Amino acid sequence: MEVWTLLEITAVLWVTYLVVTWWLERGRLSQLTDKTVLITGCDTGFGNLLAKRLDQLGLRVFAGCLTEAGVAELRQSCSERLQPIRMDVSSSDSVQDGFRVVKEAVGSKGLWGLVNNAGILGVAGGTMEWATKEDYQAVLNVNLLGMIDVTKTFLPLLKKSRGRVVNVASGAGRLAMPHGGPYTVSKYAVEAFSDSLRRAMRSFGVNVHIIEPGFFRTEINNQENALRRLDDIWQRQSPETKTEYGEEFLQAGKDAIIASDRVMQDPVAVVDAMEHALCATHPRSRYVIGWDVRFMFVPISWLPTELGDLAIRLVAPEMMPTPACCKSMQ
Repeated sequence: MEVWTLLEITAVLWVTYLVVTWWLERGRLSQLTDKTVLITGCDTGFGNLLAKRLDQLGLRVFAGCLTEAGVAELRQSCSERLQPIRMDVSSSDSVQDGFRVVKEAVGSKGLWGLVNNAGILGVAGGTMEWATKEDYQAVLNVNLLGMIDVTKTFLPLLKKSRGRVVNVASGAGRLAMPHGGPYTVSKYAVEAFSDSLRRAMRSFGVNVHIIEPGFFRTEINNQENALRRLDDIWQRQSPETKTEYGEEFLQAGKDAIIASDRVMQDPVAVVDAMEHALCATHPRSRYVIGWDVRFMFVPISWLPTELGDLAIRLVAPEMMPTPACCKSMQ
């Protein structure tokens, strides 16, 4: 009887927590037109969609774009409130140029929101062994070090307004796959940086929010580009490595890319989460978005290591093909 009573109390408390959380998360900030947000990586994908969404809501948006084409597209499709600026987050000089523009515009009001969205996939597919140190450096320069540089540069403006930082991590920052390579490593680091920053900035009234998307249909997940990158990294391998892994291993990687394209989700769900993190009175610290992350990546990450590895082999065997030289050992 005591066990059932404890379970009943736990269930009531959990349901109460969910109801209260749902109610609080419905609240929205007033006077959004007084707020200014900087978004990086607005050429395409989540950043582009979010910039347009916030512009429609009346916020003042600085949209960081890597290319002049991205700047031109946003100028044409958005109101005069939105100001696209050239920003390469991997270049400190470019980040400083963007900071001067934003600082002059916001003055003493400060910056309400910073969305660190810029990111690249880099080499992916195959296996960890195929990526070089330079491959890792290229991805880390954008996904991690660029994020850190932008955040540290704009923090003084965020402190003035007691604003919000929204960092785009990934489901790949919760569960590491052998084909994930530099991208997965960078997103694990983004999770650590964001958690540390959230705890450090609490006293200043600056909130930090983490976005964890799964597979969504954006340019970073373009199937044609992913297949080309896999071919490129395969051609870089030595004859010994190609023999060791075999053509079947390469083809399995291509099949996994093609299969993932069929389960890509609508990016609007991610933009909804970003908007909520910026515009809700009680935003979440972490947004887990997508059925794949919610029901596969996160639950598997909670398992003991050996059980987690087994679960991946059972749930997604196409993600862990066997090299040719190892088949005789099984």
